[in-house]
Amino acid sequence: MAGEKGQKPAGREKRSFFRIDDVISVVANPVPVGDEAGEEFRKSAICSRAFSLQDTGESVVEEQEGGSPEAPDNGQLFRMMRELKTKLDFIINHLVLEKEGLFSSEKKLVSISASGIRFSVDHEVNVHDIMELKLLLPTYPPVAVFAYGEVKRVRKMEDGKYEIAMEYLNMGDSVRNEIIQYTLSHQRETIRRTREEGARE
Repeated sequence: MAGEKGQKPAGREKRSFFRIDDVISVVANPVPVGDEAGEEFRKSAICSRAFSLQDTGESVVEEQEGGSPEAPDNGQLFRMMRELKTKLDFIINHLVLEKEGLFSSEKKLVSISASGIRFSVDHEVNVHDIMELKLLLPTYPPVAVFAYGEVKRVRKMEDGKYEIAMEYLNMGDSVRNEIIQYTLSHQRETIRRTREEGARE
């Protein structure tokens, strides 16, 4: 794990982000844009989003429960509604991930931070190519991230694959914070395991 300098959108200061290595589900699709359109895309693309696979909506239910003190029988109804919403959220989220290819995708060894990601692909990729990224962060609950990235470095490997390093394009702060929380949690877990192994020795 090493510190990395990440470039935020124009006019904002550089920040330092942790970089970790992990194995996660990754889908990377090239965005077919020409040179001029690509430059415009780099400036204007703000399409990152993230969502948790287990959004129960409990705060909404609690607010409704608090607003109906005169109907004690409503407690059971609200519990049923909460359970139904949880199941529907679960089904919808999994259908979305299946549609986006994250369930069927090959898990890849990645080096990831809140400013960019590095992994290998089977096909040739060029520097400055723009790609649509879909990531499934193995947090609890898991978090799906959808974003765009620009290829900054390419290295052909001995097995014929291509290792690419990408920088996210105009990633929103809320999505970036999800990746930050994931990398920090992974770092803490790695330190904990290392200490436990050291204590056993």
